[in-house]
Amino acid sequence: MKKLLATLTLFVALAAPSFAQSATPAASAPAVPDIVTKGFDAYKTSSQDAVDIWFKGSPLNDDMPTKAKLLTAFLDFEKAYGKYLGYEIFKFVPLTKSTGVAYAVLKYEKGPIWFSINLYKPADTWIIPTLNVNQNPQAVLPQNLLGGQ
Repeated sequence: MKKLLATLTLFVALAAPSFAQSATPAASAPAVPDIVTKGFDAYKTSSQDAVDIWFKGSPLNDDMPTKAKLLTAFLDFEKAYGKYLGYEIFKFVPLTKSTGVAYAVLKYEKGPIWFSINLYKPADTWIIPTLNVNQNPQAVLPQNLLGGQ
């Protein structure tokens, strides 16, 4: 379990979800797709609900092994870090009109878990093709967000 916590990076590549407002938006900060925040809000009730929201419409929607891996990771995080308290989305980077990346931290009683969520909008709805999760920020966040160049 410790090894899973230390090395878990969940890569789910193909589609991306809708964005809502950032937890602390700057005046000119782009809006975060709703799919991101709805998933984090749903996790307060159920990790299964969060995963279902994030994977809806994505190629991952029917990928049961990936869903099970993420759900197991959430259980492991809760065992190690305690109760889920909430989240903070600290950066959304729109790359094109149809792609972007959201960076967030999940707050637990005993520590943070870091998220990188790749988003894609093939038509009218955002989907999530790739999702990276790790308790180590260096494994998930780009160097420039960690104070590097």
